[in-house]
Amino acid sequence: MKAYILKNFKELPILSDVEKPKARPGRVVVRVVATGVCYRDYLAWQGFQKVKLPTTPGHEFAGVVEEVGEGVTEFKPGDAVAGMMFEFCGECEYCRTGREYLCRSRRVYGEDLPGAFAEYISVDRKSLVKIPPGVPFEAASYAACVLSTIVRAVKKVGVAPDRQILVTGAGGGVGIHAVQVAKAYGARVVAVTSPAKAEFVSKYADHVVTNRAFSEEVKKLGGADGAIEAVGGPTLEQTLRALNWGAKVALIGNVDPQPTPVALGLLILKEIEILPVLQGSKRDLDEALQLLATGAVKPVYTVHGFSELPRLLEETPRASHLGRRVVKIGN
Repeated sequence: MKAYILKNFKELPILSDVEKPKARPGRVVVRVVATGVCYRDYLAWQGFQKVKLPTTPGHEFAGVVEEVGEGVTEFKPGDAVAGMMFEFCGECEYCRTGREYLCRSRRVYGEDLPGAFAEYISVDRKSLVKIPPGVPFEAASYAACVLSTIVRAVKKVGVAPDRQILVTGAGGGVGIHAVQVAKAYGARVVAVTSPAKAEFVSKYADHVVTNRAFSEEVKKLGGADGAIEAVGGPTLEQTLRALNWGAKVALIGNVDPQPTPVALGLLILKEIEILPVLQGSKRDLDEALQLLATGAVKPVYTVHGFSELPRLLEETPRASHLGRRVVKIGN
């Protein structure tokens, strides 16, 4: 089969012929139809993540079950499936309480295990969910990394019909879906984005703000009762200043992996809570796929060819696309 192999950090992965994985006990071989290109992939390529080299990158994927191993009864060849971005033990306290993302035995595809920038991928059966009818593979491919994480984030923030929620980076792959998930839960949404993306984002949000110093404009709109921080360091201080007293911030974004100074006075005086969100759970992934199936969230993505993967990875920090970038590998 064809797969991209990353041998050294900061060197582009090379499309190579490798052995197709076999269905071992408890595992499923998935024919990859679509894979997402994530900022985490870029950070891993740059060496910020703990990656076991050489490897096949890519942690976002959806596809069709090709073969199942011994003991796998919940899936059969031909099933349309979406994968979580990691494997987990299923037995520890975190896993038993639905917090698989904190499992100490967690292994991430594309970092600890061969990933999805390939025609086939071997997956633990626990890390797969069936895709509901009507959900395209392209959208399902990033449902675990993006949408399930957002579902968990809005729950932590406490999104409700009487609350106004701020979303930063609202034109990006995470942000434009965060706007929609928050709206699906009934919130009013103030979206922060660039002037170039404002018209597009306005189709989804109640208010759009394009100033870099956006806190004063958000305050004029009544302030924010909570926030989905999809950017991180570059916007965090303005987000904190835009929040009302007692608000909560779900911190998802980390576009600059360097330490970020935080004005502690803002946190203390307003009693603001910053709530880091690592990833969503399997239950969150199921909920995210249902949001897509019902049309409550309309996926926003661009589709690219398999040969474009190295270029997409390289241009990630300066990409100006709307929504998520997805690579189509199979049918």
